[in-house]
Amino acid sequence: MTDPSTNRPSEPTANGVDFRVTELPLDIETAARTADAALQLRLGTTTRREINAWTVELRGRVSLFAEEVLDHQHSTATRAARWEVDQLLASTPGDGVLVFSAYQHLRDLARLLRWLVAEYRKRTEAAVTSPLPTRPSPGALAENNGHDLPGGHPRP
Repeated sequence: MTDPSTNRPSEPTANGVDFRVTELPLDIETAARTADAALQLRLGTTTRREINAWTVELRGRVSLFAEEVLDHQHSTATRAARWEVDQLLASTPGDGVLVFSAYQHLRDLARLLRWLVAEYRKRTEAAVTSPLPTRPSPGALAENNGHDLPGGHPRP
């Protein structure tokens, strides 16, 4: 019989250390890998302790990305997403809840984190891209001695 723990991602926390939002970096690659790894966990081979540890990290990352993504825009979609984040963070299962419920909550957090990371990527890529090139105004052509291409090359 094979050991199921060899195929399972390691726990996100060491020695049960609780992650705080201020300690987590705003790193989109790490957050995406964390969400993917959490979604790879399987109910039959994951202990409640591991689910709790992953849930703590995912909650911190969701909180961090929600602050960055959802607090800068004020649209109906943003308010609905903010409500979903708030509801999910407020409904953390307690110790007496069935493992299945805790596992589903973990998966909901991971899917939400994936969405927040994608929205953050869209926003940061839009800010990085340069504006589209424009044609020079007719007055600029006269100033450039009839050459409208950079480097003084004549127009074809």
